[in-house]
Amino acid sequence: MKFRFPKLPIVPVLIILAISLFSLAMLYSVGGGSFDPWCLKQLLRLCVGIVAMAIAASVNVSFWKDNAYLFYIFGTLLLLCVAIMGKVSMGAQRWLNLYFFNFQPSELMRIFIVIVMARYFSMFAIDDIRKNITLIPPLLLLAFPVWLVLMQPDLGTAMILLFVCVSIFFVCGVQVWKFVIAICLAVGCAPILWNLLHEYQRKRILMLLSPESDPSGSGYHIIQSKIALGSGGFWGKGFTHGTQSTLNFLPEKQTDFVFATLGEELGFAGCLFLLVLYGLLLTYNINVIFKTKSKFDQILVFGLSSMIFFYIFINIGMVCGILPVVGIPLPFFSYGGSAMTVLMFCQGIIFAVDNSQDKRRSIY
Repeated sequence: MKFRFPKLPIVPVLIILAISLFSLAMLYSVGGGSFDPWCLKQLLRLCVGIVAMAIAASVNVSFWKDNAYLFYIFGTLLLLCVAIMGKVSMGAQRWLNLYFFNFQPSELMRIFIVIVMARYFSMFAIDDIRKNITLIPPLLLLAFPVWLVLMQPDLGTAMILLFVCVSIFFVCGVQVWKFVIAICLAVGCAPILWNLLHEYQRKRILMLLSPESDPSGSGYHIIQSKIALGSGGFWGKGFTHGTQSTLNFLPEKQTDFVFATLGEELGFAGCLFLLVLYGLLLTYNINVIFKTKSKFDQILVFGLSSMIFFYIFINIGMVCGILPVVGIPLPFFSYGGSAMTVLMFCQGIIFAVDNSQDKRRSIY
C-alpha cells in the first residue's frame, strides 16, 4: 500500500468544516447553551474524522481496487461476528464491543460494497454489463450483506446499501426495463416483505401515512419534528431559543432529528444555508467524476457521493415526514462518531481520486 502526504483541496475541506462547525453550534444550543453533553464530544469526534479523511486521501486509489474483494470478505465476516456475538442495545444487535468503544461494522460495509461494485463493473464494457449473466455476481454480492444488516435489524443501513448499489447498476448501463421488472416484482412481493418486517418497522411505515393516529406512540417523532420545522418560519425562533428542543418535546434532537432543531431555531434560512453547503460539496464530487478517466475511479466516486446524497435525502425526508423514520444521521451534522468517521473517510477517498488526476496531469 502506497502512502503520500495528503493533499486536501481547500474549498471542499472548508465546506465540510463549515457544516461540522455549524453542527457544533446546534449541539451547543440543544445542550442548553453548554458544551456538555454533546458539543465537546462531537468536537473530539470531528478531529478523529479529519484524521480519517487525511489518511484516506493519502492512500493510492489502486490499493482499494487491488484489494476490493478482500475488503468485502472482511466486512462480511464482521457482519457475521455481529450476528453471532454482537452487542444488543435498544433491541438491536448492531455493534461489536471492542472494550474501548462500540463499533458498528455495517458502517464500514457501506464503503466496502461501493469499492467491490466499482471493482466488478470496471472490468466490463457496457454491452457485457447488459447481459443477464453479468448481473448475477453483483446481485449476490449485494444480497448477502443486506440480509445480514436486516437481521440486526437496521432498515436504514439496508436502504442505503440497496439505493447506492441500484444507482451504480443504473450508471453502469443496466437497462431501464430491468429496473421496471424489479420494481414490479417488489410490488408483487409486498405482502411477503411486509410480514418479514418487525412490528416497530411496520408501525413506522403506517405512521408515515397517518402519524395522528398514534400521537403519543409511533407517530410522536414525526409530529414533533413537523411542529419544530413549521414553528421556525423563515428566520427561526433564534439561536438557543427553540422550545421543542430545549423542552425535550423533540426526540433525538441531537442525532436523527437535528435538522428539525435547525429549522426551529434558524428557520428556513438556516436549513437553506445547510443545503447549499451540501450542494456545493456534491458539486465538487460530481466534478471529480467528470475529471477522471479511470472507470473504476468514476464508479467509486459516484458510489461514495451517492451514499452521502442518500444520507442527506433520507434524513431530511424522514424529518419532514415524507419518509419513514429509519435512524439515518445527517452527514457531518448529526451527533455521533461512527457515521462521522466513515463519511469523512469516504470523502477522503474522493480527494485521493482527485489527487491522482492532478498527478497524472503533472506527468504529462
